[in-house]
Amino acid sequence: MTATSAPGAAKIPVATKAVGYVQLGKVRIYHHAYGWILALLLLRLDGRVGSDTAAALALTLLMVLATQWSGGAADDLGGFRDGSDARNYAGRPPATVAKKPLLTGVLTESEAVRFGIVMWVIAIAAGLAAVVSLDGGAPLAAVLVMLVGQIASVQYSIGLKLSYLPCGLEVTIFYVIGCIGLVPYWLIAGQVTTEALITAALVALWFLQIVSYGNASDKQGDSEVSRHTMAVILPPKAFKVFLSLLYAAGVTLLILLFTTTRFDPLLGLTVVPVVVLHAAQLYYGAGKEEWRKARFIGLSSVDLGCLGLALAFVLAA
Repeated sequence: MTATSAPGAAKIPVATKAVGYVQLGKVRIYHHAYGWILALLLLRLDGRVGSDTAAALALTLLMVLATQWSGGAADDLGGFRDGSDARNYAGRPPATVAKKPLLTGVLTESEAVRFGIVMWVIAIAAGLAAVVSLDGGAPLAAVLVMLVGQIASVQYSIGLKLSYLPCGLEVTIFYVIGCIGLVPYWLIAGQVTTEALITAALVALWFLQIVSYGNASDKQGDSEVSRHTMAVILPPKAFKVFLSLLYAAGVTLLILLFTTTRFDPLLGLTVVPVVVLHAAQLYYGAGKEEWRKARFIGLSSVDLGCLGLALAFVLAA
């Protein structure tokens, strides 16, 4: 079976289209689910995982995934329309360019728009259904924070173009990723704890480090389309100071998590590896300006950091 992308265009197999949608939604970035998993483990520690919260947990997971997929589509649409993706991916290996189905022609702009809208509607519906399933137990503030996060996720590169505003990219990344971990906990627990807040902030900060190193490698293309990332607006030395501050902030939050909450300081040993790996990321990025290598180290750091936190939360039970 085949599908046609546009009148007169070559027919594209349905299987290829399906892979294109997977690429468009950035499904490969499974790391977005980590915040939800850590929220689940914190709720388990609080004794709030059971038959009465099962529906809300499942629906918030669907919300998290659909929000990511709609946001991924919106981001690719923005990069395709302003030409920044074409600039930033010029000369890269075919396997890397294949991750951008709008650039390769696997998907049309209208197909990407439809996909993004459908995923966003699913995300909103799942989030509100989770609220309803809690029989009035979800705080209104948590619902509002959730809705703002869902709106911001699709306004990142289109619409309000939040990521084009000075500091807009960094604030949006931190807020949206933070919501992934904080909102499910807040909705179900009915309150925000220090542990939940620090955990959500840590995951958001780790993601921001990945994005910041990636922005350094995309600096020229972003600058040409007036995307005012920190890598674009700061002088090189100041940007490296910014990266150092992100590293210091992450270490500080980890110290606070294991010294000011219920967690025994000895459990902090589970996150020592991520501190070391982030130091290596800072070395290769700010030190040697190997920006792409530093970005990929960041992805591994999120894996290692969230695994360490999960282990600590399990051992604390």
